[in-house]
Amino acid sequence: MRNVLPAAMLLALAATAPTVHAAPVRLCGFPHSATEALDREVAHAVFQRAGLAYTRVDLGDAIGRRGASADLVSKLLGSRCDVFIGVPVASHFDKLKPASVLDTPYLNASFVKFHAVGVHVADGGRDTTAVAYKSPAQLIAAEEHDAQFDVLGDTSAVIDAVAQGKDAYGIAWYPSLVTYQQQHPQVHFATSATRTSISDWRLSFLTDTRHAALAAHIASAVHELQQDGSLPRLTSAWQMHADSMRIAPGALAHAQPAVFRPDDAGVMLRTSNAPAAGAQAHFAQSQVEPGRKLYAADCARCHGDHMEGRTAPALRGEAFAPATGSTMTVGGIYQYMTTNMPADKPGMLKPQEYADIMAYLLHANGYTPSGQALDPAHAGDDQTPFNSYVK
Repeated sequence: MRNVLPAAMLLALAATAPTVHAAPVRLCGFPHSATEALDREVAHAVFQRAGLAYTRVDLGDAIGRRGASADLVSKLLGSRCDVFIGVPVASHFDKLKPASVLDTPYLNASFVKFHAVGVHVADGGRDTTAVAYKSPAQLIAAEEHDAQFDVLGDTSAVIDAVAQGKDAYGIAWYPSLVTYQQQHPQVHFATSATRTSISDWRLSFLTDTRHAALAAHIASAVHELQQDGSLPRLTSAWQMHADSMRIAPGALAHAQPAVFRPDDAGVMLRTSNAPAAGAQAHFAQSQVEPGRKLYAADCARCHGDHMEGRTAPALRGEAFAPATGSTMTVGGIYQYMTTNMPADKPGMLKPQEYADIMAYLLHANGYTPSGQALDPAHAGDDQTPFNSYVK
């Protein structure tokens, strides 16, 4: 189990702060989460082990079915909530954003590739991988070198497409598959790990630094429950034990409908190391301005005027690719872009237009031009690692 604070410090805080809360701890969660039932059970076990009273907070309209942003979660922790449970947090970085939030994980909940066992796949879908439109799954598929994508509206549509044989494979958040299996016990999925820098996530308790002692008690209780086997038994249906596995039929009969899709919502908290220094890439400065105009015309309505993300993911900074450890390449992103973008007319721009947009993307992420124009005939073969260097 990883923590923002070292384990020794957490245990020391827990030992020296026996009375963390005079009043019951205010516990918040996501009312429409696919893991809501599990989160409730984990919270009960953890607070019981910690000897802490707690009360569930009804957030009303503060969080809708689309989830919440990291900033909103942080604000709620500073006002209506002492602890948030069930938040998917990116596990491949070292520090949380915002920095005031402390993270106590209790379950690995990653993205996986899957196929339906015993389902005949239609001819047109035998080589395709279904991914959700506003999802890390798109970039995971690109990093996995899946050549043909079927970009669908949301995770439910992705799972349906694979279950019905429209697509051979899909990439989705593992808890969404578990919940789907509960609702459709006649369908059986085989899954395998996706080995990219953006695949791994964890379900966590979140607190802020003002409640460091409370975070220490929670972390200590999670550790004890892990060591005595209570937590693994509680989370067994959600555990990903191997690179290749089947989801048990009828898993989690008590699970709630999978209406919360973390890969569609902003609540999946990305964390980050400090950005690295800039680097050079193969494009010319003369391509940047044409690329900017093309981006404004064909990309900004979904990805935001400044690549900050809107209805589609951000394309710059740490929200797009980590400053260190990224496995994406310039060529991989270019191939994905030319095949799948723009969403309303995929692959319909001219080759030089795609190259200019890629040049603008590189420029916006802090790369300096080599002076040699990015050639659309060779851009797909560019193995330059793509990292986000801007703050």
